[in-house]
Amino acid sequence: MRILYVVHGYKPAFRIGGPILSVSAAAESLVRKGHQVTVFTTNSNMDQDLDVPADCPVDVHGVEVWYFRRKDLIQQYLPFVPYLSKSIGFLYCPRMKAELARQVPRVDVVHTHLPFIYPTYVAAQAAFRFNKPLLYHQRGVLTPQNLQFRSLKKRLYLEAIEKPLLRRAATLIALTATEQESYRRLGLRNPCRIIPNGIWPEQYRQEEIGPQRLDISASARVILFMGRLHPTKECDKLIQAFCQARHRLGECVLVVAGPDEFGLIKEYREIVRRHGAEDQVLFPGMVTGELKTNLLARADLFCLPSRSEGFSMALLEALASATPVLISPGCHFPEVEAAGAGKIVPTRVDCLADALVDLLSDGQRLRHMGEAGLCLVRHTYSWDHITDQLLDVYRQSIEAARAPARRPGNSSFLCTRNRCD
Repeated sequence: MRILYVVHGYKPAFRIGGPILSVSAAAESLVRKGHQVTVFTTNSNMDQDLDVPADCPVDVHGVEVWYFRRKDLIQQYLPFVPYLSKSIGFLYCPRMKAELARQVPRVDVVHTHLPFIYPTYVAAQAAFRFNKPLLYHQRGVLTPQNLQFRSLKKRLYLEAIEKPLLRRAATLIALTATEQESYRRLGLRNPCRIIPNGIWPEQYRQEEIGPQRLDISASARVILFMGRLHPTKECDKLIQAFCQARHRLGECVLVVAGPDEFGLIKEYREIVRRHGAEDQVLFPGMVTGELKTNLLARADLFCLPSRSEGFSMALLEALASATPVLISPGCHFPEVEAAGAGKIVPTRVDCLADALVDLLSDGQRLRHMGEAGLCLVRHTYSWDHITDQLLDVYRQSIEAARAPARRPGNSSFLCTRNRCD
């Protein structure tokens, strides 16, 4: 099968967050299963540009990746307007449209991975033009909670541009039941499949290896937040909860790791300063490689009090590291409690503080939770299992697109196919 992925960023654009891990892992898993995957993406790494060959194919672990140069249209045509954006933006790539016209006729299916961006718009139009089934992934962006963030701009674009694409998609992909419901709230009745993100559990360790690089005492209990520092992640409430509970927790450290996408570190440090907890809250920035793997294994508890998540890769990484988790209902992952791998509490400071004390007071309970989490990801969320589900959806969408050709008297469809051939 020949599959075209169209996504806002691709590794090594790790500042963008979890989708970079999940999309690249899915693509590589599909290649291992004998399929041909091409990725059309941008050179965006949030507020940076990747140092990669642009507008040409690059082999990235067996996947053919095209990194197209992005252009900021506002800065190009209105250079006197201050650059105030704190998002990846529209990601206009001048060379992408022409290359899609050459590549899309050769593929079996087109799979886009994010709303509200130029690559999704132009790839969807190419899929429709060449009669290729379009698979549409929203990755949490269309949930009511996320649509409230910069709501006016999103609502206008949604009605004018995005919904017409969505209505013509062969299959809508949801990471969770909440995402599936968000499609239905928009009035969409297309076929929809729930397929979560996956993980390679064998790439994570359950014990820290090597020297400790964050100067954390061996006897201290570690609470870890790992992810983009974004207002919807509600990390400020976790910091407040930790500062309130720290005297009940004994020797403990909160590590807040991730790129500061919205300039929130100053606010977070001020919260810590007011509580006099500067020596107990660490801000190492974005962590990668051995430091990241060690932190996940070293943590006694992983916390994600997010207001709304698509399907957190950091959460899967924590579970694969046998680290128990404390999450919010907005993470949309009830399987955590059902498996005994963690606890779900409301995103309120008092609830978070009480949960921290409750969980960290029982080491044996934490160990059992960690073992349950590792078992959960090994049996349910391995990429081998998840990509089999993707392939099933691709095959169904391709068959559905071809089905009209088998109906007697459908000459208009046959003519369309002949023109594409």
